[in-house]
Amino acid sequence: MEVSVREAADAMGVSDRRVRQLIAAGRIRARRVGSQWLVDGASLPGAPRRSRPLSPAEAWLLLAVDQAPTGRPGRWRERRARLERDPDPASLLASWAAARGDRLLFAAREPRGLLADPAVVRSGVSDPRSGISAVDLAEAYVRHDDLEAVRRRHLLRPAVGRPDVVLHVVAELPADPVPPLVLAADLAEHDGPRELARAGELIAQAVRAA
Repeated sequence: MEVSVREAADAMGVSDRRVRQLIAAGRIRARRVGSQWLVDGASLPGAPRRSRPLSPAEAWLLLAVDQAPTGRPGRWRERRARLERDPDPASLLASWAAARGDRLLFAAREPRGLLADPAVVRSGVSDPRSGISAVDLAEAYVRHDDLEAVRRRHLLRPAVGRPDVVLHVVAELPADPVPPLVLAADLAEHDGPRELARAGELIAQAVRAA
């Protein structure tokens, strides 16, 4: 079912402007009819954001640093403690980490071939630690500067309907393998019961170890 930008914004609990940003980034599917956008309702997140996203720098500090940073240790510890006691840490982490990069959806003839490309770092359902077998979907991180070359090499096209490839586009690649909270945030964005459950397990393990 297609909905207007206003209806999509109401469903997600965000502004019309944010919906248009998500359309431009490929994170939700839409088509233009005249001067209006019609949004594919099936591509909307299953739940509204629980919190305002952290800045990209703050998000990566939370996700990728496993010890309290010297600059602002109190804020880092506070967020980790909140994740530990929250009844739904996966959705909270997904909200905080939403601005860590652009999440782009593509169609591809051979999506698994992407994962052998040295310009990407696998994550989400393509990371073996996820415990999820997703043979028809490849998920990875790629640098902004490498995106076009990767698209050309693997003949990636914007997804219409179900995607074959999920690319998280960032300024700098995360470590390989990605830190556990990065993996958890990526899984949580799929919004499926298995992905959310595994994200919760990864979060619990990470915050206990900190």
